[in-house]
Amino acid sequence: MCGRFVLSEASWAEYHEALSIILPSDSANSVSYNIKPTQSVNAVINRDGELVASTARWWFIPHWWKGTDVKEWKQTTFNARIETAFEKPTFRTAWKSDRCLIPASGYYEWTGEKGKKQPHFISLEQNAPVFFFAGLHSTLADGTETCTIITRAAEPEIANLHSRMPVILTSERMARWMDHADDDGEVIENYGSDWTGKFKARRVAKFGIKDDGPDLIEPDGFDI
Repeated sequence: MCGRFVLSEASWAEYHEALSIILPSDSANSVSYNIKPTQSVNAVINRDGELVASTARWWFIPHWWKGTDVKEWKQTTFNARIETAFEKPTFRTAWKSDRCLIPASGYYEWTGEKGKKQPHFISLEQNAPVFFFAGLHSTLADGTETCTIITRAAEPEIANLHSRMPVILTSERMARWMDHADDDGEVIENYGSDWTGKFKARRVAKFGIKDDGPDLIEPDGFDI
């Protein structure tokens, strides 16, 4: 977790404009109902002291990597555990100086045996159309930007689907995450814990890696 997520037709740029956090950028708005690792995703990054809308490859590669082809990076780094990212060589520089926000409308988890995996769509009960994952960002020597989604232990109401979940930030925590306003202990202990009891999960029909569209998040008619 988190291995697939959704950014629906509601504009994350409009949402952030309302929150007065960043200047919206139409070029960074990209709707998809099946966002996969290694794809380019929207991200809010800190560039020269200003929060800006950008895009990044969703599979983190540290800035110090000397390779010439991102496909040569073999570590599985589209997620980073909040409990250890601050000290891992791959992530610790970004934790200290290159954090980001990644907009989403929901994400998927799968249950069941291999070959019979059942997808579930998970979202939040909130008025806003979009929420934001805590992330880490890097810029490689050739200018390629990459990112990862921070994860934590799952809330009880969705732990039956997966033991981990992405760290989803409130508007207050978004600013504090980007500003490094809280020490590592506070971040590790409490970030992402504000949404207890507000998760919605539903079974959806099985879909393929190339499938996309709003029908992917429609309930399949069975209770979870």
